Amino acid sequence: MADDDDVPLLDDDDDEQLITSDGREPNVEAVFVVTFDVKSGNIIEFQMPEKEQMELKGVEYKVLPSGSHRINQDFVYFRHGNKYGLACIARADITNDDDGSALSVVDQSQRGMCIKSVGIITSSITHIQSYIPFLQTEAKLYLNQTSVNYDRLKGLLFRDVQSIPISLSIYDTLFTEFIQHFGPSIFPLSRLILLGKRILLYSCSPIGPTCNAVYFLHILNQSVNPLFFITITDLLVLINEPSYIGCTTEKIFQEKTNIYDVFVNCDDQIVFHTNDSILQSIIKITRNDRNRLKKTMTLNSFINIGNRLSRLLDRLSKSNTNQQMSKDDFHSINLHQRYDRLFINEYIRIHHIPNVTISNPESILFPISPCCHCPRSN
Repeated sequence: MADDDDVPLLDDDDDEQLITSDGREPNVEAVFVVTFDVKSGNIIEFQMPEKEQMELKGVEYKVLPSGSHRINQDFVYFRHGNKYGLACIARADITNDDDGSALSVVDQSQRGMCIKSVGIITSSITHIQSYIPFLQTEAKLYLNQTSVNYDRLKGLLFRDVQSIPISLSIYDTLFTEFIQHFGPSIFPLSRLILLGKRILLYSCSPIGPTCNAVYFLHILNQSVNPLFFITITDLLVLINEPSYIGCTTEKIFQEKTNIYDVFVNCDDQIVFHTNDSILQSIIKITRNDRNRLKKTMTLNSFINIGNRLSRLLDRLSKSNTNQQMSKDDFHSINLHQRYDRLFINEYIRIHHIPNVTISNPESILFPISPCCHCPRSN
């Protein structure tokens, strides 16, 4: 049942197009294939450039997350130093039927299964998704080859492979999966990323959907460091990182409360954990959050959430006549004056936006102050 205080659902036709097919896919700086050996563990069975020219130590643990042996297909985004990586994973059971394929050779050292992770290293995350179909095909191919040929993979380095097309459809597909998995939780997550918090998402394998969440949320505030998939070996990085978003398959991270502001369990239901009393209010899913999903959420409207907010506050801050954020101002960016007031308060404090005041529902002005975090009681 609608309420007079509900935020009207507005069109986003004037939004800036932030993701387009302009430009080209990122330049591939390295390619690799990782597999699992029961004696040696995760190993890099192939890489180019060779180890002497580019050290990929540690990549073998980033591209086969824990639990990969239980699923047939996945993908993972990760960081390698200051570079970005993408790998696609394929797994299959080894059979006793001799059909001439690699999977028909029973190798007891592999515990009855074969797993490959095929990936790339680039200097940019932009359009890296365009490589997913190619890498998925290669990973499945290597599972079935008795004599492996890496020529097509090598071709990515020398542009011998036909140019990978940049299709916006893959963004739409991945974004739809993001919305379906997280539902109205995308709005508390967007508030956290706009506040520049340390956000750690946890999920069992497959980790690909959670990596997608990191990607789309990072676009909202690119000052937040996108760490993507992390393991326990990244603990020191997290301790020293003032603002980040990442994901993991290791639930032990939840116990290490000094390395995150909010820990989000993404298995089955989305559950937020934080010890910060202000964030405990900001992470609550409000009625307005649920209402916003009644209108189709497009990728473009989502990634412009931060732009609309910053433009509004910048205009109010510079205004010579009206620096009050009114109910209509809240509605103009699809926010609710009562539910989102504490979030706006924190946003203005953290980003040092001067002069702006907020009117409460009774039209009484109060100044935005770093020492005032108390929302009006409902």
